[in-house]
Amino acid sequence: MKKHYMLISLLSVFLFCSQQNILTVKAHDHKEIEAKHVHLHISDQEINDLIKKGYTKRDIFKAYFIAKHAKEKLDVETILKVYKQKQSWEETAKYFKVDIEKIKKEHFEKHKQFYKKNKTQIIQYLATYTGKSPKELDTYLKDVDLHFLVVAAAISKKSNTDLNQIIQYKKEGKHLKEIISIEKLDPKSVFNEAKNIHKGIYRAIKK
Repeated sequence: MKKHYMLISLLSVFLFCSQQNILTVKAHDHKEIEAKHVHLHISDQEINDLIKKGYTKRDIFKAYFIAKHAKEKLDVETILKVYKQKQSWEETAKYFKVDIEKIKKEHFEKHKQFYKKNKTQIIQYLATYTGKSPKELDTYLKDVDLHFLVVAAAISKKSNTDLNQIIQYKKEGKHLKEIISIEKLDPKSVFNEAKNIHKGIYRAIKK
């Protein structure tokens, strides 16, 4: 049965992150997830069974995040039952000795290194995606970092606003959440578009 390795990994981390960190998550490929998290496989059927028991997809993904990083082998439903008692994901994570903030920081640092290592290919992909030249995109990097540029490209695409204007918002000190609001966009739609950009970047790098 097909596993939701990449999607669940991506969404579970995203749900524990602020919207300002909307795209600091790496979309792991099938083999990487299988190798690193062999102790936890969750199938379509398991997800559907949990939904039938009254759990939401959002809670299932959060429970997956905790199970994936717990030292002991745990199933998602066990974590969901504890959450139902505590009514707090922070307390649930502590109960299973999972330091969410530490994991996020480690994850984002690895992602930062990924951007640094593959900057040239990422810029080239964004040039094709945005219609801007690599030279122009490099100019933007004087004011924003590369992962923000990826999110800005997604906002530009969804709002039909020139990328230069999105960068200008950032230069004016506006936060990501504020920029998305100004452009009258649904944060989820920006996340989905940014996720698609990430998938394209990883496919391009793998070639």
